[in-house]
Amino acid sequence: MDFKNRKCYKEEDETTNSLSCLPNEIALDILSRLPIKSVIQSRFACRSWNLLSCDPLLVHMHMSMTMIYQRVCLIFHSKYPLRNQLHFLEFLDDDDNQIVRKFDTPFSDFTPEFSVIGSVNGLLCLIDSSLADSVYIYNPFTRDYKVIPKSIKIQDQIVMFGFGFHPITKEYKVIKIVYYPNANNLKIARKCNGLMTSLRSDVQIYNLGTNEWSSIGETPYRLEKRSSPGVLVSGRLHWMSQLAKYTSRPGRIIVSFDLSNDSFREIPNPDSGALKWTSSHLAVLGGFLSAATHLGNGALDIWVMKEYGVPESWVKMFTLGAYSPRIIGPELQNGGVSLHNFLGGNSVRILCVMKTGEILVEYKGGTLVCYNPDTGEFKNLTFQGMPSNFQTIVHVGSLNPVVPF
Repeated sequence: MDFKNRKCYKEEDETTNSLSCLPNEIALDILSRLPIKSVIQSRFACRSWNLLSCDPLLVHMHMSMTMIYQRVCLIFHSKYPLRNQLHFLEFLDDDDNQIVRKFDTPFSDFTPEFSVIGSVNGLLCLIDSSLADSVYIYNPFTRDYKVIPKSIKIQDQIVMFGFGFHPITKEYKVIKIVYYPNANNLKIARKCNGLMTSLRSDVQIYNLGTNEWSSIGETPYRLEKRSSPGVLVSGRLHWMSQLAKYTSRPGRIIVSFDLSNDSFREIPNPDSGALKWTSSHLAVLGGFLSAATHLGNGALDIWVMKEYGVPESWVKMFTLGAYSPRIIGPELQNGGVSLHNFLGGNSVRILCVMKTGEILVEYKGGTLVCYNPDTGEFKNLTFQGMPSNFQTIVHVGSLNPVVPF
């Protein structure tokens, strides 16, 4: 969706504009109930609507309504065939004629290859795939973006990211966990699929409000690269640690980072012990921290922590059975694209719970699947304009500025 070349709003007699005749609070209430795309389009109708759409009160009201109505957008990040692209879908469960549309990324000319670090309150955090010190905050609907100042960089550093917001402090932060290998450790890490057991580290934090990076020193945890970026729940980012076999406490653990006081802590695993030893990934389901343990052949056990931080509140909600959708399309198979690039790591990823109670699941390479936990049935989801292969980001469209009020 590109409004760059749209004409400015029409100059019209305000007396003919019914919205401008309403009290301001009623007009804002009406706009707050519209999908984000409709609010953005209203900016070009007339001067009064344009002013209303920029009202800070509308930003907060619209976000509140988005949460009440559970308006979910899906962002599809595609790296095929040449340049990175972002597409979006306003996911309306009762609409069978939904169309995937392309975003025009204003920084794509100087950052053609990027990775999406996270989505928080309508803001995307992206990094340059080739330069891990180039970071952007971007609202894809308003097209506002901010280039974050570069932080300290050392050659051959191994970097993990997170992007989050704390509901109490109201601060947005980018977390950059940097592991600094020496020459010998780097060779070992590369041979061991990125294991970073003996590497030095540095935790760097960027605060969107102060526009500054700061360092809080080392972290005692060696996080699994595949768990980057972190999963945001209750103002904390979460990662899986690496599998440790030869320490006093073997296995994997869940590590959290509190965005209010910049501190790490451990989150207790489910009692089953499966999370310690099997391939796993974290997700957010219904606002709860969740963990998916891989059983093989695409099957998953889904655990949900119903009360944050309470070990006894872990519940195995359901088991997602084995399923084999189309993962690599003919256009990729014939294009010389490495299957490892699309199937490496976990081949299935839990995304979110939809309003229907069904679970949205992504199979790597570009297949979106809806799973009904009551019936155990799977359904492939396809939409007009969908890219050939993609990574899915669950997103909420908002009017939030990239520089907080």
